[in-house]
Amino acid sequence: MKIRLLAIGRGMPPPIQQLVRDYSDRLHHYGGVELIEIPHAPQRTDTPEQVHRALLWEKQRLLPYLVPEEPLILLDSGGEMLTSEQLAHRLEHYRAAGTQRLIFLIGGPNGCETSLCQGTRRLSLGPMTFPHLLVRVLLLEQLYRAFTILHGVPYHR
Repeated sequence: MKIRLLAIGRGMPPPIQQLVRDYSDRLHHYGGVELIEIPHAPQRTDTPEQVHRALLWEKQRLLPYLVPEEPLILLDSGGEMLTSEQLAHRLEHYRAAGTQRLIFLIGGPNGCETSLCQGTRRLSLGPMTFPHLLVRVLLLEQLYRAFTILHGVPYHR
């Protein structure tokens, strides 16, 4: 199964790039991952109207990468918290249902535009707040861990 990771935000510093590359290389064996970075809106977001315009701007840049028949999973602090084993079983469920690609979305500092993310599955990496750039690494590592669980590779102990 292929993974598409959409992330709103600016470029990654070299240490984060290396970690992302490492886990992306590892995931290649299990179908691969495509990381697409979408710049966050250039305008200020001091007022609710500005936030709304920024979210619409980001939505327009995300739309070309979303395919209606491909499941979209939004990373959200209020989302469902899964163990690594539960995530592995969820991935297996998608695979068994014939899903060819899953799309994960890491929203920007203002979240996700409501109509874009309405009805999507939401996944939380935990109750703590993580730096936006590290969420990419944490998600990729957990996806790699889930695939190794499914394939009986002794990475997960």
